[in-house]
Amino acid sequence: MLKFKNAAEQAAYTLAEALSEKGMSCMRQAEEAADAFQAGKSQMRRQFKARGLSQVDADIRWSGMTAAKKALSDNGWYMSQAAMYNQAATAQYAKALYLKNDDD
Repeated sequence: MLKFKNAAEQAAYTLAEALSEKGMSCMRQAEEAADAFQAGKSQMRRQFKARGLSQVDADIRWSGMTAAKKALSDNGWYMSQAAMYNQAATAQYAKALYLKNDDD
């Protein structure tokens, strides 16, 4: 059990934990988007292989599809959101540590 010196320290720590959890949630969504991109790419390659076409052709076709663009866009969006939440959590952890070590 964590012990806090004052309410401000506890509030900063609680906010940091919430922001960190939100960042992890965004990371999971980014990972799901990356997995969706890879799964679509693999499926396209299998379809092209069955037709006797090359993997390069499949990759070119897949990269132009809306589903691929959406998956990449979602991945980039959620990664940037995760970075933002993690930076905010870092600031709140630092604030909590400062308040803990404050001698007032």
